[in-house]
Amino acid sequence: MKKDEGAFLSISAVLKASGLSKYFVNGSLWGAQKIAAVDNLDLCLARGEIFGILGPNGAGKTTTLNMLVGIMKPSSGSIDIFGEPFFPGKISQLAKIGYVPEAASLPGYFTILELLDFYGQLFSMPASLRVERIKRLLEMAGMVKERNCLIKNLSMGQRRLVDIMQALINDPDLIFLDEPTVYLDPVIIERLRFILLRLKSEGKTIVVSSHMLSEIEKISDRVAIINQGKLIKVGPKEDFLRSGTMEEEFLRIVKHVDTKID
Repeated sequence: MKKDEGAFLSISAVLKASGLSKYFVNGSLWGAQKIAAVDNLDLCLARGEIFGILGPNGAGKTTTLNMLVGIMKPSSGSIDIFGEPFFPGKISQLAKIGYVPEAASLPGYFTILELLDFYGQLFSMPASLRVERIKRLLEMAGMVKERNCLIKNLSMGQRRLVDIMQALINDPDLIFLDEPTVYLDPVIIERLRFILLRLKSEGKTIVVSSHMLSEIEKISDRVAIINQGKLIKVGPKEDFLRSGTMEEEFLRIVKHVDTKID
């Protein structure tokens, strides 16, 4: 990251993580070993950007997201959102965050309308606002005709779109998606891409964690590569494309890190 860019992001950051680490203990009481899932990670996210997090399986991407959304407590480090320290129990802060985990579980005997209305009630949204918000989300997801379908009768791709709609019901300003395109067909991926770019145009900040390099290359403004719990490189997408494709740069960086560790 360039010095002037870093200074700008620090001032205008929607989210700022400093020295973020998460350790797990592996082994018995006498032979315990502390393992760093995430090690001293620094991140700044600007308003209205799509930020892609790349890394191989087990790199620490999901652990990072779980800390940033308040599901998991960091072992050390700090997180600020919207200019104030992040307290996961603070409702006013959580209301600004939307999260789509990799393996979401939806109740099969709800219809799409019933599920979205239920989540709207959890956020104490008045009925008129819920109706308006649900209508907009269904239109954006291209699922108006399916609104009365039971969740259990939807395809995997349609369920993924419902995952995203429920995460957006409260109109959050900061949205996290963990591996959103895994196992999805090209039609659903294209719809998802449309949704994310639409949200960006509305000034939302979006974080997408994935190992699908082609999608990150298409939608992201900035990209970070995480490997073995460490932030290896972060910067504008163009910095990763100077010497070829995103895949070529990713493999070069990850292999270089693995070689140094070995």
